[in-house]
Amino acid sequence: MASSTSTEPAGPSASTQVSSPTADTRPTAKYWREWPIDTELSARAQALLHASLSNPDLDVRAFSKVGDCQMTTGTFLGGYANGKYLVPDGYQQTVAWFSTSLTAESITAANGLGISSVLNPMFGLAAGYAQCERNETPLDCELRLRRPAVVLITMGTNWKPAGEVSFDKYLRIVVDRVLASGALPVLGTKADNIEGDWKLDQVIAQVANDYDLPLVNVWRSVQGLPNHGLEAPKNIYLTPDGWMQRNYAWLVMLEKIRQILARP
Repeated sequence: MASSTSTEPAGPSASTQVSSPTADTRPTAKYWREWPIDTELSARAQALLHASLSNPDLDVRAFSKVGDCQMTTGTFLGGYANGKYLVPDGYQQTVAWFSTSLTAESITAANGLGISSVLNPMFGLAAGYAQCERNETPLDCELRLRRPAVVLITMGTNWKPAGEVSFDKYLRIVVDRVLASGALPVLGTKADNIEGDWKLDQVIAQVANDYDLPLVNVWRSVQGLPNHGLEAPKNIYLTPDGWMQRNYAWLVMLEKIRQILARP
């Protein structure tokens, strides 16, 4: 699928640098399986959040989602706000803070979307999103309408095998666009290995390292479950227990973010 963006950045541009990256104590991206379930917020991530507090173009109580059907509210986080899921002790304030976004669908999170799809205007107005402008990408449309201070990005299940090079390219374009809006991108690994060589999760971890961004290691969050939280025999989608482990991992990250945004 063609991207509407002509640039192909290899890393964070000077215009999106907020502060010098902190010393990286995490294992390299090759050893992403050893990363914690929820990484700490680096100095750069914290600076982006602090800057959003004084940015009139951003809503610090809003986040957007970039993903496929596994990022829609029916399976991702929405249950915490609509009463379907029990809110863990200590997370009630975070659910209240992000309540609107928890139950809202994102233009950039829908069945069948891929990382290049959110950069293709064909998946905006032409796909039935009347709120998008002509030739506006779904990502630009989502950022314009929701004005999120945070964007949660987890993608890859629908990507073709041996496509990690182009996946890396499009993921970096998405991250650069989010950073240009002033929002903090938060990346997440995926639990499945449909491509067969774990290359997509390694790419996601590498991008997180290169941009000094937080990462939710969804893969690690489900390793203690039967069949690693995946439905057999296809091993693509999560089991009910897998969904809950994944949701909790993302809720922990949102709590870390809220603590900074809500700080006096």
